[in-house]
Amino acid sequence: MNFRLWGLWFALTLLGACATQPAPIVVYGPPVDYGPPGDVRNPPQGAFQPNAFLRICPGMTVSNSPPTDSERWILDYKPVILVGQVVLVTAPVNDVCLASGFGLRAGRPHMGIDLTSQPPGTIYAAAPGRVIEARNSSGYGLQVLLDHGHGVYTRYAHLDSFDPGLHLGSSIGFGQPLGQMGATGNAEGPHLHYEVLTGNYDTPSASKGLTPNDPFAFPAYDFVGY
Repeated sequence: MNFRLWGLWFALTLLGACATQPAPIVVYGPPVDYGPPGDVRNPPQGAFQPNAFLRICPGMTVSNSPPTDSERWILDYKPVILVGQVVLVTAPVNDVCLASGFGLRAGRPHMGIDLTSQPPGTIYAAAPGRVIEARNSSGYGLQVLLDHGHGVYTRYAHLDSFDPGLHLGSSIGFGQPLGQMGATGNAEGPHLHYEVLTGNYDTPSASKGLTPNDPFAFPAYDFVGY
């Protein structure tokens, strides 16, 4: 086992022993060329390290939350998931709480999860990918859509602003900043609306033809097996 994998194994062992204390873990995705011809292969990884635990926001009732313990920590939370052949993080921003889960909410479907923090935080790419949308949308507000290859996409909505380094069509590395959490579009307060989407973007419906998925429903990524 090389030193990188040994370090990941050791970190996961510590997380299992200290499940009551949030702690960061490091993510290493598989070496895949996510960009079109001519782009740089495997863009540099950012400094982002996802939190290992997630809880329901204090004072909020989240009707579509996954199961939690008595202190409102999400049970069996998987900070790093495997979506088909793509490794993603479940919450691409640090020190957040869950304001809404995936699925029916007040009788209407909610196609992603809502994450919020105080103060509003920086939002990061959940995996290496290519920027295929970075624009203002009436409901989503300022939103970014990343293509991670293999029919997997992620959407980041209600941003206050885009990161200056974000460019439409460019490749982006895991953990690179996308922008700041905000309340644009139909948001009632600053938060990130995050979607994990699958399907084929290259249709007349574009992202509206993609299938939304519950991030909490995917299996955990097995570092040791990588």
